[in-house]
Amino acid sequence: TALFPGLAEAMERLEAADMRLAVCTNKREDLAVRLLDRLGLLGRFATVGGGDTFPVRKPHGDHLVLTVKQAGGDPEHAVMIGDSASDILGARNAGMPSIAVPFGYSDQPVESLGPDLVIENYSELTADVIRRLLSRPA
Repeated sequence: TALFPGLAEAMERLEAADMRLAVCTNKREDLAVRLLDRLGLLGRFATVGGGDTFPVRKPHGDHLVLTVKQAGGDPEHAVMIGDSASDILGARNAGMPSIAVPFGYSDQPVESLGPDLVIENYSELTADVIRRLLSRPA
């Protein structure tokens, strides 16, 4: 497993803008934590909400909401960044904006899922992009 190009730099940009990062995955929490630790990334995330952490999983919106709350954040000021139907639908079900990447694990074009934004590369992921999405009317 390796990071997609530009992801580490994107995380650095968001952290420098005082944005909190969290992981919300349908994978088991212990496996996700182990992987993030081996990649040297675990300390960058306020929490990891796994598929077995809460009573629901994506695309149920509460998986995202509970992950954000567990990270000490406010779901009304959160954005989901993902690559699959469960990510984009989970964000919609949580009332949260979503950013999709067209590479990763989706078995269908992410554009067809209706995310708020599609970025082609993590170099496009900036604090300004996040702020613009959060400032849009619901």
